[in-house]
Amino acid sequence: MIAAGVLVAIGLYVAVDAIWTTDTERVELEVERLIDLAREGGPGAAEEILAALADDYDGASPFTRESIARNLEAYVATSRVRNLKSGSYTAVWKGDDILVPLLVLEADAGDRSGTLYLTIVFGQRDGRWKVVDISRAWSR
Repeated sequence: MIAAGVLVAIGLYVAVDAIWTTDTERVELEVERLIDLAREGGPGAAEEILAALADDYDGASPFTRESIARNLEAYVATSRVRNLKSGSYTAVWKGDDILVPLLVLEADAGDRSGTLYLTIVFGQRDGRWKVVDISRAWSR
């Protein structure tokens, strides 16, 4: 009887947690999913990452849709990313959008490695949070 009560309590907690996940938490989970896809590699991973960009994505150079597609094809689709680490990050509201003000990525792809400091803006499109802009937070 006690075990059944514990199972019901756990089930209710999981249900409430799923319902009450905030939009900023959803964006953070999406960032984590995209990073995991890049680590995993392969053509499907590259396509999924590109699909995370909103149709109205307006990233400027060097983060145009075309340059992102080229780099995904060259590094993620071919599984050339040997190591990819991210620092901690937080998503915050910026008007109607959600901003990840600083995402630090350390990447090793053999012939290219380095650290990227990115700012990513997510907007809600068709009921999902999509990337609407990527820019450099700063260069080093």
